[in-house]
Amino acid sequence: MNPFNLIKFTTFLFNMANWNIVFQLKLLLLIVFVVPYSKATRPSLFHPFGSTNEPQDSSTTWAVLVAGSNGYENYRHQADVCHAYQILKRGGLKDENIIVFMYDDIANDPNNPYPGVIINRPNGSDVYAGVPKDYTGESVTADNFYAVLLGNATAVKGGSGKVVASQPDDKIFVYFTDHGGPGVLCNQVFIFIYLE
Repeated sequence: MNPFNLIKFTTFLFNMANWNIVFQLKLLLLIVFVVPYSKATRPSLFHPFGSTNEPQDSSTTWAVLVAGSNGYENYRHQADVCHAYQILKRGGLKDENIIVFMYDDIANDPNNPYPGVIINRPNGSDVYAGVPKDYTGESVTADNFYAVLLGNATAVKGGSGKVVASQPDDKIFVYFTDHGGPGVLCNQVFIFIYLE
């Protein structure tokens, strides 16, 4: 092995190790300083919908699932949103509290070997069946996403019109799958969404 390549490789490993240590320290600090001040209990950390041993509260759990990209080449994003929907349904969430954004152009794409079916792993089962399509096609926009999160039904353009109608103690789960980078979400469908 060329000594220069060995030095580059060693430097790469050192940088990766430092990044990993920094990430682990940040995660530890987050756990140590944030979790004690939250309302989280041990069971709810591992099961987001609580357990049958906990007293039931009057809060509602909402889910907003977003596949921000379109096209068969971005199959994974819509497949992951469909899979997330199936998991939430199995976990007891009601359709009235799940809002789905997906372009909905891959299930019946000519490249799909199983028309009308979406899978999210090789030889997997259909995760597309039963998924509500609240915002599809041209209604998958950043403006609609913001309106849904803010519960602003009058600002929604197209789609089902369903928004998060949360109360102060409700829980909102947002799953956004797409392309992006630090502080930005981007794709073919949404105009860039930036973290401020």
